[in-house]
Amino acid sequence: MKLLQLVRIVGRNQDRVGHRRTEVYGTVPLTRLKLITTPEHDAQRLDEALSAWLTEALQRPVSKAKARRLIVAGAILVNGRRVRIAPQALVSGATIEAGIDIKKLFGDSTSRDKAFELSTDRILFEDDDLILVDKPPGLPAHPTADARRDNLFAAVRRFLAKRDGAAEPYVGIHQRLDRDTSGVVLFTKSKRANAATAEIFSNHQGIKIYQALTAAPQSSAGLMKPEWTIENYLGKIDSDSKRSKYGAVRSDGDFAATRFRVLAAHPRGLWVEAIPKTGRTYQIRVHLSEFGVPILGDDLYGFDGSRDAPRLMLHAVELVFSHPTTKREMSVKSPLPSDFQQCLDRIEKPYKLKR
Repeated sequence: MKLLQLVRIVGRNQDRVGHRRTEVYGTVPLTRLKLITTPEHDAQRLDEALSAWLTEALQRPVSKAKARRLIVAGAILVNGRRVRIAPQALVSGATIEAGIDIKKLFGDSTSRDKAFELSTDRILFEDDDLILVDKPPGLPAHPTADARRDNLFAAVRRFLAKRDGAAEPYVGIHQRLDRDTSGVVLFTKSKRANAATAEIFSNHQGIKIYQALTAAPQSSAGLMKPEWTIENYLGKIDSDSKRSKYGAVRSDGDFAATRFRVLAAHPRGLWVEAIPKTGRTYQIRVHLSEFGVPILGDDLYGFDGSRDAPRLMLHAVELVFSHPTTKREMSVKSPLPSDFQQCLDRIEKPYKLKR
């Protein structure tokens, strides 16, 4: 018996095999699919079943990594209940429903990069040694393996070359933000500032302050306290995709610690401040997701939230450090970007009850 014994793909005005139903929520078209599991699914992992089923149903390869992204994004229902845990085992006769944004599922990060040219209004601070820039979302902060992709580092070099008439302006990068994270990024403009700047970051002498908008806790117990600290070890838990996934591990991980504070609790989510004490890959995203309040717009760690969030709602709002050459205490802030503020306005409003 084939894995895909029965797919009920519902047409707009019909209910028969071979048709697919596309519904539009806001501006995001979702393709709705349904599967009734068979005895062959007994004890099979949900992500494995989804990978095989959706590959056949959509006629395009859907990896287990993509299947897990759908799960943690809340796009999968099992017997009418939304699930966010990939490893759960299936049983025969279960109903699996998927609501899929086809373009987003099969899109790659390069195609979603945004064009950017640095302008003076994006410079938060500059002197002979440093330039701190307000990074927009949708742009890698540093060069990637694909030399064709633009990035903030390259944009800073282009800006300095054009403004100062320097063919090869010196730019050093010591700080990284995820492509969809916005906010303060520090670059050096002189070699004399490099060693001290590297020490600031390697020894965690600077303070990085972030703000995030997250999903609402599933229950009042989910929030626990208005302030909390997470300390654990993070390591790579999945590399079956273009983006490696990190999570808490019991061995072979790197120590990670983040202090969190709730700035405001709203009906549709939390406004949270995060201060990482270490700088592990995806640290804030992992810690919030595993705490039960994933960041809105985070398609890798548990909450797509496309109705409320156009991208990962994480913003590097402030960087506090000692200037590498003058030793003067610095505090450089980035204002909340418009999409972050708009998302914050949306989560402040209660959900409307459906009749």
